[in-house]
Amino acid sequence: MAINKARPFLGICVGMQLMAEIGLEHGRHAGFGWFEGQVEPIKPKDPALKVPHMGWNALELTGQGQDHPLFAGIKAGDHAYFVHSYHMALASDRDLLAQVHHGAALTAAIGRDTLVGVQFHPEKSQKTGLKLLHNFLEWRP
Repeated sequence: MAINKARPFLGICVGMQLMAEIGLEHGRHAGFGWFEGQVEPIKPKDPALKVPHMGWNALELTGQGQDHPLFAGIKAGDHAYFVHSYHMALASDRDLLAQVHHGAALTAAIGRDTLVGVQFHPEKSQKTGLKLLHNFLEWRP
């Protein structure tokens, strides 16, 4: 339905990860294949950084993210709440809307056409999350 009828689709956390081609959690598994890339374990270079990545992180909006209706009224540096051990490694940055840093850049949001996904939890992200959910509900691509 999301692809065939061009319906807006928002994947949250694992919902975003399912949009990738491949997932590497507990084996190699096919995803929906809506975005080129794979879901890989987070491996920070600094051993002091814990996995799972849990807590608040400042969003860095990419060029696409700054102009995307999902992020209207949300600015770089606004915080979102994360809890994950895997991240989507996109094959190309063309679909990257936002990222965060946890020892390395991690994909925080993706989007193309009527498909969007966020790694963070909007329902736990207070003002930023409420704005994002409001934007999604009002979005008319």
